[in-house]
Order: sequence, then structure tokens, then C-alpha cells
Amino acid sequence: MKTRTETRETKATAEAIWARWVDAEKWPEQNADLEWARALGPVAVGTRIVMKPKGSGETSATITEVTPLRTFRTETKLPLARLSIEHEMSTLPSGGTRFTHRWTMSGPLSGLFWKLFGERASSALPAMLDNIVRIAEHP
Repeated sequence: MKTRTETRETKATAEAIWARWVDAEKWPEQNADLEWARALGPVAVGTRIVMKPKGSGETSATITEVTPLRTFRTETKLPLARLSIEHEMSTLPSGGTRFTHRWTMSGPLSGLFWKLFGERASSALPAMLDNIVRIAEHP
């Protein structure tokens, strides 16, 4: 199993961060590696999200968990592997928000898929979270 986790704290509200997470069409604004993304339904368990990474083919993920203003999780099934992307948030005592993105690749071929794309794609997490902070603090 391979995992990469990034966390940020911001003065932005949980609602502002949540809005960035659940609006797939806005993901390319915060993730420079995406050409486009769109949800094929409401933000709910079972909804598929289709996206096109730059320099790659179209891919999709399925929403597996949603707790508004708390957690949002997607999974992508690969041959003998699974990519789980978890988003978690909490309100800080100061009124701001702490939020985390976690990429986890599991399964017998997780090491191979991590080398093929997971390592490079997850390395974009720091910049992506910084972009979320910038956009959420200055809409």
C-alpha cells in the first residue's frame, strides 16, 4: 500500500473549502494536472466523476462516502489495485478550517500503479492544497 497525505489550515470557512471539493468542474482551477472534470450526478454515494488528466486518457472515480462539511471520498478501481482519495476537514477553534487530502493506493499491483502515475499525480497535492487556500480565502 502507498499513501501520500497533505494538510493545510486556512482562515477560510468549511463551506468555502467544501465548495471547492464537491464542484468537479472547478477542479482544474486548483489542480494544474487536470484538463477537465465533471460529476455525472449529484454529490452522493455512487455518483461517478469523469476527468481528463493532462497527457493522459479519460478516467473516472466513484464517490464512496459523503458527510457534508466533513468528508468526501472517491475510489478508482484498477486491475488488482484501488486508488482511494479522501478529503477530510474540521473547524479550528479560531474559526478557520483544517483540511486534508489523502491518496491511498492498495492491492497487489498498487506498487506498479504508484510508479506509473500515483507518485507523480500525488506530488501535485501541495500545490493543489495551496491553490484551494488561495481561492477559498480570496473568492
